[in-house]
Amino acid sequence: MNKNVLTLGLIVILIVGSVVGLAIWLKSTSPTPIAANPDIKGEKVFVRPNSHMTGKQGAKVTVVEFGDFQCPFCAEASPTVTQVINKYKNNPDFNFVFRNFPLPQHSNAQISAEAAEAAGAQAKYWEMEGLLYQHQNDWAGSVNPTGIFAGYAQQLGLDVNKFSSDLKNSKYIDNITQDQKDGEALGVNSTPTFFLNGQKLGSYTELDGQIGALLSK
Repeated sequence: MNKNVLTLGLIVILIVGSVVGLAIWLKSTSPTPIAANPDIKGEKVFVRPNSHMTGKQGAKVTVVEFGDFQCPFCAEASPTVTQVINKYKNNPDFNFVFRNFPLPQHSNAQISAEAAEAAGAQAKYWEMEGLLYQHQNDWAGSVNPTGIFAGYAQQLGLDVNKFSSDLKNSKYIDNITQDQKDGEALGVNSTPTFFLNGQKLGSYTELDGQIGALLSK
C-alpha cells in the first residue's frame, strides 16, 4: 500500500515538473510583445497647440476630423464639412480641427498633407485644403504632384519658392507624423473619422444638428 502511494507520488512530481519546465521553456523562447506605438505612451490627444483649427482649444463644442486628402470619402464629405465650418466658425463656442491621417495605400496622401501644411505656414491652410479636395482627381494619380501643388500655391498668392522648398525638404513631416500617432492612439483606422467633443461619430451627415444641439445647451 505504502509502496503504491510512493510510486504515485513520484509520478505526480514528475508530471508537475515536466509541465513547469515546459512553461518556462515556452516563455523563454516566445518573442516579447512589442507595445503598439511606444512613443505615444498611451496618450490620447484630440487637439495640439499647432493643430489647424477654426476656433480655440477648450471650446464648448469641438469637432475633430482625421482625414486624408487623397481619400475619396474625405472629398465626398468635404462640402458638408465646409458648410458646417462656415455656419459656426464665428461662434466663439465652436472649434473645428483637422488632423492629418494619410493612408499608406494612397501614394500621394503624404505629400498632399505636406502641401497643406506648407500653405498653412503662409496662412492659407483651409484654402489649400479646399483646392486639394476639389481637384483631387487631377493630382491623386500624378507621378509629379508637387508641380500641381505649386500651381495651387500660385493661385492662392503664396510665396511659391518657399512653398516648393518646404515640400522638397519635408519641413512639416513631424507635424503629420504626430497627427498620425494621435489618431492611432484614438483608434482611428480609416478616413474620414470624426470626433464630437471626444466621442467618435458613426456618420458626419447629422453633424450640423448635433453641433447646434450642443451649442444650445
